[in-house]
Amino acid sequence: MTNLRSTHPHFVRCLIPNESKTPGLMENFLVIHQLRCNGVLEGIRICRKGFPSRIHYGDFKQRYKVLNASVIPEGQFIDNKKASEKLLGSIDVDHTQYKFGHTKVFFKAGLLGALEEMRDEKLANLVTMTQALCRGYVMRKEFVKMMERRYNLQ
Repeated sequence: MTNLRSTHPHFVRCLIPNESKTPGLMENFLVIHQLRCNGVLEGIRICRKGFPSRIHYGDFKQRYKVLNASVIPEGQFIDNKKASEKLLGSIDVDHTQYKFGHTKVFFKAGLLGALEEMRDEKLANLVTMTQALCRGYVMRKEFVKMMERRYNLQ
């Protein structure tokens, strides 16, 4: 409990140490089986290899398509894995910072944050452009009305 209190865990996994509910008795096979079934061992293996962040291909494509939408053709079906590979290949990031799995893209620590910053910047530019176009349109309409009022007064 001292270790838990000294850290900031995101979650706690509860394990049953034995079937007989005897204090102090640890059945190793039962604990290992629970760790495998919960995916804890797989998560530890991935983190040790250095790729702690991971996203499903479909989620990655949907969220980060805004970074380079021209890579993914519109109107055509493209596999989520292929689309994610093309998208990451077209973005200016180090290719050693990510790996492709069967169902997910794995990222080294910090790369997902950098991608999120790139996405936020791109979205901010798109919103600013849209606002500028709308304001320009409204002001052109207002200018036409002003000119009509001016000529009607003369």
